[in-house]
Amino acid sequence: MADPKAVFEKYDVNQDGTMCSKELEAALKDMEISASPEFLKEIMAQYDKDKNGSLEFHEFKKVIADMKAIQVATVADVRDLFKSFDKDGSGYIEKAELREVLTVLGVGNDEHTVQAMIAAADTNNDGRVSIIEFSRIIGHGDE
Repeated sequence: MADPKAVFEKYDVNQDGTMCSKELEAALKDMEISASPEFLKEIMAQYDKDKNGSLEFHEFKKVIADMKAIQVATVADVRDLFKSFDKDGSGYIEKAELREVLTVLGVGNDEHTVQAMIAAADTNNDGRVSIIEFSRIIGHGDE
């Protein structure tokens, strides 16, 4: 993955020292990370700590660090992570389970955030996330 500073400078098109969601989308695409509109909103909501509607370099650098961590995760790591979310062992991550994990992590767990995260992963629109859908989001295909 490219140097975060170089990517930030390349995609901060208006050179204002911040990255809006359109610039972020282009930067992620260049790094071969596809992001749905819902996922982009979620990234902005989670990483824009000062809530000014854009990412400064230190916020963008955190996005890149987290994306790198996801990319190096093994298939076994993904399965273990899925199991930690799937509290009832049903084979699906339900909204309540996701909310519980987000609470423990100290991440936004309001209805909008939970719904956006489910929507980003839930390709068959059944309102929950299967291991296959989860693997696609994390980057390990149909594992």
